[in-house]
Formats: sequence, C-alpha cells, structure tokens
Amino acid sequence: MSEEENLQALVSQMKLIEAYLNDLISKETTVSRLIEEGRFAIDAIRNMSGTDNVQALMPIGIGVYMQSSVASVDKLLVSIGSGVAIEKSKDDAINYIESRIKELEVALRNISSQKQDLAMKMEEARAEANTTVQKLQKKSG
Repeated sequence: MSEEENLQALVSQMKLIEAYLNDLISKETTVSRLIEEGRFAIDAIRNMSGTDNVQALMPIGIGVYMQSSVASVDKLLVSIGSGVAIEKSKDDAINYIESRIKELEVALRNISSQKQDLAMKMEEARAEANTTVQKLQKKSG
C-alpha cells in the first residue's frame, strides 16, 4: 500500500471513529438525563408522602401543562416496558427506580470507558496520519 493510500485509509478510519464517538456522546447524554429523571422521580415520590391531596402540574403534551389534584399517592403505576405498567407501593416504586438508576450508572461507566478507548484509537490514528503526511512532504520536498 502506498503512502497516499495509507493516508486515505487513516482518514477514513478517523471519520468512522469520530462518528462512533459522536454516537457514544449522544448515548451518554441520554443515559445521564435518564439518571437525573430517576432521581427527580424519587424526590417527587418522597415529597408527596403523608399528604392526602397534592397539587401538581400534569403534562398534556408539547410542553403544555395543566394543574391537577392528586388524591392519593399510596400506589403508583410503574412502566416495566412494552407498554406494560404495574401498580407498586411508594417504597417498591422507589426501590425499582433506584435499581434502574444503578443499571443506568453501569451503562454510563461502560460508555465512558468506550469513549476513552476510542479517544486513544483516534490519537493513534492522528499520530500515524501526521507521520505519513511528513513522509509524503519529504518525498515531494
């Protein structure tokens, strides 16, 4: 393989790494947002404890909310996936959310590790590309 072909292959490799890195950054943002949302949900459940009637804002879509009154917060519906929700007590719902947060934190650590690996591969590819460019400049110079 000639130096020019090697350089083109390295540039292609760097573009692929960059695209994958951008995908990981997007996933990392999503997972971080879900962790934060889980923590807010736990806080909301705990703050509604011991009250019979709670005033709340209910989302009705496209960023529009309406005031509503929540009569009892003894039982909550928890989505478990595939459009299925089950009724849980406050404590069980909090435990479920905490376990989901732990799973998401593991996923976030894995994403972070993958990002570090890709960053190293990108640096290696850049260094090799710079070396190849210098060789090409010496040949033409």
